[in-house]
Amino acid sequence: MNNGPGSNLIFCALVLPESGDAFKEWTTRWQAAVLATPGALSFEFWPPGPDQAESVGITRFEGTDALRTWRRSDAHTQLVAEVKPLIEGELLMELSGQAAAEYYLQQSATEVVVTDIKPGKEAAYREWADRIQKAQAAFPGYLGSFSQPPHQNEKGWTAVLRFNSPASLEAWLNSEQRAALIKEGADLIRGFHAQRVDTSFPGWAPVNPATGKPPNMWKTASLVLLTLFPVVMLEIKFLSPITRALNPSLGTFIGNAISVALTTWPLMPLAIAAFKGWIFPEDSPRWLVIAFPVIVAACYALEIFILWRLLL
Repeated sequence: MNNGPGSNLIFCALVLPESGDAFKEWTTRWQAAVLATPGALSFEFWPPGPDQAESVGITRFEGTDALRTWRRSDAHTQLVAEVKPLIEGELLMELSGQAAAEYYLQQSATEVVVTDIKPGKEAAYREWADRIQKAQAAFPGYLGSFSQPPHQNEKGWTAVLRFNSPASLEAWLNSEQRAALIKEGADLIRGFHAQRVDTSFPGWAPVNPATGKPPNMWKTASLVLLTLFPVVMLEIKFLSPITRALNPSLGTFIGNAISVALTTWPLMPLAIAAFKGWIFPEDSPRWLVIAFPVIVAACYALEIFILWRLLL
């Protein structure tokens, strides 16, 4: 029996009205396939309701290795491809739990880019985005990406790009191959906002005054993700329309400066104070240390739910 920290994979999907029955059949196949993966513990599904437009599923795993096995399996890849015609946009997936934080640390360099497309250029942008995706997928260190078209009144396409290290990500961002593709797509793009999420947290977590040691990095990563995610989402909604008229370099600098400032001062100190018994567990009751990851996971799910509806 695996007694290590668990990990959850959460998916959200806005099912097309005419695809309800087909999506139910798809969830049955997802459940059967994922539970056949070693280390998968359970699958729960919530259909849309009065206060929830999306379908939500949660798969629980024993730990990071089991989650990684499922994410890299042919069955996972095939099922994600099969659900695309049944839903609006992409299948949104998020990780939570202790091992999820470890997973994110190991997949340690992520770039979030929101791109504003010129009117009438959407079809050409899709073709260009497919070409740049094929190029980056073949680049050393590439781990995966997520693409989300704009919803309703939104204008920006959201892309999340993940590499196995900051060096690998920087190598791709500075490569001649990418530079050529960016030059080709210049006539399609009006502006963009980029946000880097990595594994460096200097100054965001204090040392334990009793031991003189900092908290475990994966716990700090969990709290940074908890505080930074809503800031980035709100910037996408409210700041990007304001900075769109600026030079992309200046607009990106303003967005990053606000994100870092809000995370460094009001948000991370509040998170550290709220979860002090978790990041410094030496003097905390064992039951409280065990309960804290569940609370953090619940906070992730609450943020996703609130912001999912807020930004529609």
